[in-house]
Amino acid sequence: MFVDINMPELTGMEFVKSLSHPPKVIFTTAYSEYALEGFQVNALDYLLKPIGYPAFLKSAEKARDWFESREQKTTRVEANSEFLFIKSEYKIIRINISDITYVEGMREYVRIHMVGQNPVMSTHRHVKARGVSATDKFMRVHRSYIVNLEKITTIERNRIIFDGKVYIPISENYKEKFQEFLNKTFCPSRC
Repeated sequence: MFVDINMPELTGMEFVKSLSHPPKVIFTTAYSEYALEGFQVNALDYLLKPIGYPAFLKSAEKARDWFESREQKTTRVEANSEFLFIKSEYKIIRINISDITYVEGMREYVRIHMVGQNPVMSTHRHVKARGVSATDKFMRVHRSYIVNLEKITTIERNRIIFDGKVYIPISENYKEKFQEFLNKTFCPSRC
């Protein structure tokens, strides 16, 4: 909710303070002296007029991140390392972590690829940190790919191959860390 502090009968600040359960708000005003008071009522942001598009967009993204983080807390089992719940479309789907072969990043979304199942699409925030990337079974090998290290069957020319038909590139940024994993796990002496 965006609230303009300068309303004729009641200020935006007075309005928010009068609510028993105030919503998350972003205050907009031409007066910077109200900023501290805005944050004291737990405002998500405080925009000074004139409001430019970049400031508006940043504020809207902050609000989206806050709402998605709240939604994320209610749709994921955080204490279990064997499975996670992912919100996809209008469903919440249980995914066994051991079934995941790789996770493919696509802008705001990720596609989770699993053994013998159709991929599941969700937002980045539903898969981030816990579950997939927080375990040592997974490693980022490319800006767009996190792979299950236990599912790798072939590595060829800086590519990981799953099922002989899916090729995942290993980018220069992640090559050294992946090589360390190979040296430690598969090659006691240099590969």
